[in-house]
Amino acid sequence: MTRKNLPMKDERAPDPISAIEWRLATSLKANRYNPNTVFTPEMKLLERSLLRQGWVQPVLILKDGTIIDGFHRTTITLGSDLVKARWGGKVPCAILDVTQAEAMIITIRMNRAKGSHAAVKMSEIVRELIDVHHYDPQEVAIEIGATADEVELLRQDGVFKNKKIDQHPYSKAWYPAETGKKGAAQ
Repeated sequence: MTRKNLPMKDERAPDPISAIEWRLATSLKANRYNPNTVFTPEMKLLERSLLRQGWVQPVLILKDGTIIDGFHRTTITLGSDLVKARWGGKVPCAILDVTQAEAMIITIRMNRAKGSHAAVKMSEIVRELIDVHHYDPQEVAIEIGATADEVELLRQDGVFKNKKIDQHPYSKAWYPAETGKKGAAQ
């Protein structure tokens, strides 16, 4: 099956999110192909987000309970007494009727689509939170899972310009996204 002939979702069929099922996290199982790793500080942030904002995105699963996307949210539910108590050990699930191969592709696509954080943009956000919205720097550190030193560094105006990113001898295997130019900093 080539990409050209992958079936598209039937526009008349309801979207999986229209039929969320709350399932016990213990009834779900990890897939064997998830390439994503989340470190402890980010897991704590994920737990904080669940407790503060609630569930804003369901766990995507196959009919048999295999997780396509949402393994770490499920892991938080299994390991956090607060999350477990708040939702009775259950997680909201959207069930996808797809093949194993499609599930693998969806797992990778969902992880890649989540992207990564660019330090320059993070710096702008931190400065706005503190200078415009009057957040305390320590509160910003707690909310974004950073240290006070990291927040202070991100808060400095022009910190990345001062580092002379474009003059750094980077490996030829990659280039700094801040310059947007391949080979600019060789």
